[in-house]
Amino acid sequence: MAQVLPPAAVDALLADAEASGTPIDGPEGLLAQITKSVLERALDVEIADHLGYGPG
Repeated sequence: MAQVLPPAAVDALLADAEASGTPIDGPEGLLAQITKSVLERALDVEIADHLGYGPG
């Protein structure tokens, strides 16, 4: 699989999480937030492709 995020983007996410006190793991952590965002966007695209129009 091709590299989706450049290392600098990952470094920036980790630095922002550390600076804000956001944990990397756990229910409120960075990984959970990223996973939620990716899944929501993927589902929006899937439903738009399925129905032929976007939400709203």
